[in-house]
Amino acid sequence: MRKKLIWVVAGALLVALAPSTAFAALVAEWKMDEPEGATTMNDSASFGGANNGRINSVMTGVPPLVSGRAYQFDGATSYVEVDDDASLDPGSANITVQATVKIEDGEILDDSYDIIRKGITSTPGGDWKMEVKRGADTRVGKLLCLFKGSGGTVRKQAKPDVVDGNAHTLGCVKTADKVQAVVDGRAFTRLDKAGSIANAAPVTLGSKVAGDDVLQGVLDHVTINIG
Repeated sequence: MRKKLIWVVAGALLVALAPSTAFAALVAEWKMDEPEGATTMNDSASFGGANNGRINSVMTGVPPLVSGRAYQFDGATSYVEVDDDASLDPGSANITVQATVKIEDGEILDDSYDIIRKGITSTPGGDWKMEVKRGADTRVGKLLCLFKGSGGTVRKQAKPDVVDGNAHTLGCVKTADKVQAVVDGRAFTRLDKAGSIANAAPVTLGSKVAGDDVLQGVLDHVTINIG
């Protein structure tokens, strides 16, 4: 019950922080409810499964953080890839990305754990990402949201340590004039303009590319709202 309450409160606060999300389109919803051994991550938001993903070296069917089931990433080779689709590019519109993650307390294996991203630094058209960034203390990791568009690169890092063995609902929000990093309903804001973002890159969950910045932890219920 406690986890469900966190999810509802966090979701409500994201709407309050970015009022236009009340009218946004849910373009992707990956509930990660697939059973053990699944090879396809189903998207319940896109028509005909346009934003389904390919599961690679991920343990599916593990106990949930939100509901149903969840995915366990191994910190080495796990990732999920979703083919590029225009519905996943915000352009100049608002975008809200949300995910629930649990990372065990301990040493962070890489400089960051990628949660979800579309594109990398060199990708034409810009990129966006949600990651847990390691600090000077390699046992501390904090949510970092990045949006790189026609207006430049805007980063915002949240303050709480989320590498503590507890489930946390994370959000990255871009509007016309700000970027917010949200941890369990608590928002950290940078006033800046990233501009328009649209690229031809796939969406990856749980890693930057295969074998790099791979999440070591559990990921559940990832959503993207645009508009």
